[in-house]
Amino acid sequence: MGLFRRKRRADDGVGSDAGREARGASVASDRPLRVTGWDGALPHLDVPVTVVVTTRSDRHAEVPRLVAAVLDAFGADADVRAVSYVADASPRDGFAAALPWVRHDAVDGIGSAVNAGVLAGVGRTLVVVDTSIDIGPDALRALAHDVGRPTQAVARTADGAARGGARLIRPGALPWSDDRAAPKDDPVFGADQPVVSMPQRAVVPAPCLPDERTTLTAWTVDAAASAHTAVDARDVGPVVRTVEPGRTVDAAVADVVASWRHRTRTPTGGLGAGLVAGSPLPPWGLRPVAPTARARADGERLTWAVKIAAPAGPEGDDWGDVHFAAELGAALGRLGQRVRIDRRDAHVRDDDATDDVTLVVRGLDRVPPNPASVNLLWVISHPDDVADTELRSFDRSFAAGAAWVAARSERAGVPVEVLLQATDPAVFHPGAAHGADAGRVVFVGSTRGTARPIVADAVALGADLRVHGPGWQDVVPAPMRGAGSLARPEVASSYASARVVLNDHWPDMAAGGFVSNRVFDVLASGGVVVTDAVAGLAEVLDVPTLRVARDRAALAELLDPAYPWPDVAERAVVAAQVAAEHSFDARARVLLDAALAERARLHG
Repeated sequence: MGLFRRKRRADDGVGSDAGREARGASVASDRPLRVTGWDGALPHLDVPVTVVVTTRSDRHAEVPRLVAAVLDAFGADADVRAVSYVADASPRDGFAAALPWVRHDAVDGIGSAVNAGVLAGVGRTLVVVDTSIDIGPDALRALAHDVGRPTQAVARTADGAARGGARLIRPGALPWSDDRAAPKDDPVFGADQPVVSMPQRAVVPAPCLPDERTTLTAWTVDAAASAHTAVDARDVGPVVRTVEPGRTVDAAVADVVASWRHRTRTPTGGLGAGLVAGSPLPPWGLRPVAPTARARADGERLTWAVKIAAPAGPEGDDWGDVHFAAELGAALGRLGQRVRIDRRDAHVRDDDATDDVTLVVRGLDRVPPNPASVNLLWVISHPDDVADTELRSFDRSFAAGAAWVAARSERAGVPVEVLLQATDPAVFHPGAAHGADAGRVVFVGSTRGTARPIVADAVALGADLRVHGPGWQDVVPAPMRGAGSLARPEVASSYASARVVLNDHWPDMAAGGFVSNRVFDVLASGGVVVTDAVAGLAEVLDVPTLRVARDRAALAELLDPAYPWPDVAERAVVAAQVAAEHSFDARARVLLDAALAERARLHG
């Protein structure tokens, strides 16, 4: 999905559903105030009920209707307060003087409206109802009667669909809004509609998030936790949601949802253990879910979708991601797994509810997790493009750089595990050392549209260099240019026969300790490799067939034909070690164990 493609740019922001409530341009230039909570203890008032009427700033005409219903329900002296909030850049109506406004300006979002509404204190029961809700006095009394825990009224939409509370049927994913016609008596995870009551002792500040449903769910979950209870959905009679807001998902919303990954799932009344996921919500790609009855895979034979950044068709066929995924997929297949490779156009599929595991091999593109499956993230390149929120969105995260893992695990607040890149010993193994590149210095790769200093230095030194790959016509002299592309067996032959193979890294990968898979491929081929400096390289690969050139002088020494590289027998020992410890088979076993453990946690 191009929506989630990122090429070294910032990715924070907000988006919303199309086809929902229209967004108008704000007529006010001043920024609405965010009200995040209160100082000290919230005053507890000696009144039976406090009702906070929240209204989007362009729906002030609906406030009198709700205030009248509150006064009818609880008497002329009822403690009722109205608060206006801006959402989706909504225009701002005037404030009718006769209404019980808390303040004569709008605050930022429904969470701020709840907080502003209760700042003066709350009675023994708090009721919050929004002007998008049509509710009468009898239903209000029923919602406020005998409230021992946060409670949402079961609502119907304008077209008759039910809204019976948020159910966490897949921890770490957007909750499902229970749409079954018959209300259930069992607790829900949280509220999904702005028609809520709770006891005085449970009132806590509401989070200030741009997504209404996540705000309400998070608020009522926190309120229930503070009161050591659960959240209920109650059928109080006719309650209609006259308009449904669009969803707005930013990094803060994604982080709140990710924080629920270890919560207990709420019951769904035997609707089945399977899930279907809707379209991703930009820009963070969270996907709404709904339960479905389908059989899950048994045992260790799972269906995997390996997501890579390469585009479909010939344009992407030569990407390194394609070869990486193919060799990893073959290794998973040898472990009895069913594997499909999804390129950029298939990051989200209509049938992806059938996937047991989604493995994102993270290169250029951020891919939304699939809440219908276990989600694993393996960062193998461009680590600076990976946001902390992205790491927190996956069930398990791995990365191929130890230094980066240590720093980001601490910063993101979630464990990231080291999983180095790998090689396929079936392709890269010691072979005949008399190919076309025998005795030469070799580099295999494209220009990447930028300078590659180790190649430029080798050219400047007059090395007996041969460069294979696209884009070198105007970069290296013609006698040093080899083939525009090589098949995998040809690459392996070149590595095995070359006198020295050159390697380099993107600066962020070098700093993070991301050792290129080219290094593993060369070593497994029985070749020798000279690379630029990489953080922690000696701790990963302390072998005599790998050396670091920190400057041109060091490179000159290593490229000298007289340099004493290990002999064929010593190289074969290194190749066997690399094949045993750094094969795709070894990596596949780690990933399968992680997938099985997460599947047991999610479905146990």
